[in-house]
Amino acid sequence: MLGTLGCSLGSLITGASAPTPTPTKSLVPTFTATATYTPTSTPTNPPAATDTPPPPATATYTPTASPTPPYVTYVVQAGDTLSSIAVRFGVTSQAIMDANGMSSTIINVGMELTIPSGGSSVAPPPSPTSTQTGAAPTATTPPPPAAPTATKPPPTPTTQTYQYEYVPGSMQEQEKGCSELGVQGVILDAAGKPIAGQVTVRWQLDGYVDHRVTGDPVEQPGTFKFFIFQGPIYHGTKTSTIQIVESESNPSPLSEPLTWQVLDCVDGPEQFLNITFRRR
Repeated sequence: MLGTLGCSLGSLITGASAPTPTPTKSLVPTFTATATYTPTSTPTNPPAATDTPPPPATATYTPTASPTPPYVTYVVQAGDTLSSIAVRFGVTSQAIMDANGMSSTIINVGMELTIPSGGSSVAPPPSPTSTQTGAAPTATTPPPPAAPTATKPPPTPTTQTYQYEYVPGSMQEQEKGCSELGVQGVILDAAGKPIAGQVTVRWQLDGYVDHRVTGDPVEQPGTFKFFIFQGPIYHGTKTSTIQIVESESNPSPLSEPLTWQVLDCVDGPEQFLNITFRRR
């Protein structure tokens, strides 16, 4: 029995199979892809700059003529009247009134008037005729200055002082027509009141001369009036002058003359009022 058991154990030991080995894993190599850049074109360098400058441009200046303005601006001076200004510029008094929106012929010293075209006009500035180019100007040497010549200074003008002076802008023009040419005014003392006593006023209209003396009981103090009724003297432009004098027989002036133009009665006013003189 023991022998049999031993045989069985020996058989079992003999018949036992050897252990099966565990297979190992094979390593598979891993590759990393690397991108390769291949240029497709070769860059071209820009052309090198040269030191030669481009030829200078030549500018041509073509002047244009300035148009003559359609009007003239005039500043009223002492002794001016609308009719005298109209005669000076060769237009009518009504044309000046229309150009300035005036409803009356009254003007004052320092007043700016627009004189319409048709009479005197301001000449346009001369237009240049030369052509400007890009060429550099040629330097010229100025001539030596001339030696100074001793000259006698002009005489200093003397200004006469009169006893009376015209009040600028006091004259008024009224009534256009051919019925009665009238000139009226007043003489004031230094305080601005109508002067008392007798003062002689001389009026000249071309060859026509007349005198008036203030202090007439019929008239207001210091006033003077001249009238001319219808006649040939009404036609054509006349030069009118008013002045205070010593007397009719002694026309030595006591004031500066006030002078203006009287137009033909068809074109200009026939009444010149409120002419004022004042004692200094």
